[in-house]
Amino acid sequence: MTHPSNQPALLLIGHGTDDPAGLEEYHRMAARVSERLKAFVQPCFLELADPSIAQAIDDCVRAGHRRIVALPLLLGAAGHQKNDIPVALNEARMRHPDLDIRYGAPLGVQYTLVRALAERVAAAYAAASASVPRDKTVLALIGRGSSDPDSNADVARMARLLWEGSGFGWIEYGFYSITRPNVADVIRHCVAVGAEQIIVVPYLLFTGRILQRMAAQVETARQRHPATSILMAEHLGLHDGVLAAILQRYDEALNGVAAVNCDLCKYRRVMPGFEDDYGRPQESDHHHGLRGIHHHGTSALDAILPPRYRNGRPVSAAPMSAAPLVYDDAGRVAWDRVWGGDDPNNPFCELALAGGPPHRGTLLEPVSPEAAAADPEGYARVIAELARGLHMVTGLPVVTACAPGWIGLVCESEAMALWLLRAIVVENVSVRREGCTLFLPAGPNFRLDGEIKNVVTAVAKTYHYWKEHVQG
Repeated sequence: MTHPSNQPALLLIGHGTDDPAGLEEYHRMAARVSERLKAFVQPCFLELADPSIAQAIDDCVRAGHRRIVALPLLLGAAGHQKNDIPVALNEARMRHPDLDIRYGAPLGVQYTLVRALAERVAAAYAAASASVPRDKTVLALIGRGSSDPDSNADVARMARLLWEGSGFGWIEYGFYSITRPNVADVIRHCVAVGAEQIIVVPYLLFTGRILQRMAAQVETARQRHPATSILMAEHLGLHDGVLAAILQRYDEALNGVAAVNCDLCKYRRVMPGFEDDYGRPQESDHHHGLRGIHHHGTSALDAILPPRYRNGRPVSAAPMSAAPLVYDDAGRVAWDRVWGGDDPNNPFCELALAGGPPHRGTLLEPVSPEAAAADPEGYARVIAELARGLHMVTGLPVVTACAPGWIGLVCESEAMALWLLRAIVVENVSVRREGCTLFLPAGPNFRLDGEIKNVVTAVAKTYHYWKEHVQG
């Protein structure tokens, strides 16, 4: 039997969902991949489900694996694939310097996925009770939607490939959210061009909340257009074409030919409407390639900040000692007065530049939903104190109604959220991002002078550095 250290583990990185059916379908696909490859496959998630990428990599290392193929189980190349996953992988490389992590490309537009969608469409058409000719039937391919034009363009490309040679009258494409056209727009246009029948094709890998909401949008459209037959095909799911697409990306990563087209990336090329996202290397790890060390001229370690935090300011080699807690007249921690400095009007300057000690020991991570539910009063106290402290040191809105184990901080822009995410990661504090919101760890056992202070400290110094030394 092959020793684990000689056999690569496959890290399947999903977006994440809190829908049990979606998680079950995802794990069934992971089991099929493992069976086909005869290899160890570790599912993990960006958000909403466990394990996280960091936890999954640590589990692989504990099992004896020294090589990991990390595959983003995403249909398009967008922010998660270009930014969030590389940050997590580089943080793992820092914890495990001898670990060989090979980063694969997202599934993208592959022939096997085109074939899978075509078979889903054929099944929906065959099951229709009314007999409408193909040339009077219009397809409507609906993707998830992204703020990244590269990812959205893949939906348009997939739509054209799906329609070519199909015999259907025409095809339109749209998106569930974030960008346009939306589901209602697409169906309204299909009706306007004379479609007697519309087949909505969900361009989604797995079932879950988004598929359910997309189905609700389609049902609303049926009520608005009762004279038109509107069908909905099955999502990609456990189709053999999805399995084949995953195996293809695994083979590419393992053999050193994994790549993403950087020429269509808004973080590298100036694209109309996205000028503000260009030219800030700190915003994109952008490690397209086998080992995740390519950064358009910047090394992987440079890409994840310090010293202090990569804008050339001279910094003392000796970090600040841990500052004692300062209390107000009501006996609460005065988070905005904990850190002193040379500038009496700006107490965070010395903290930001000298750094202060990062979180000690292992990565500070969120607790499990079960741990949060086991002590609701303690968890509520920690969330309230974190919310108070984060708002005091940043002035930013705080979101407390999050997935258990997390508290949200709403940044002023996506650029700010991306930069802060990288800076906080190197403080050994777990952090994830959804749009402009950063999510930081929480747990009922977090101590005021321990984990709570470490989270607030990491945010205080990185936020100050962004506002006063980077953004300016």
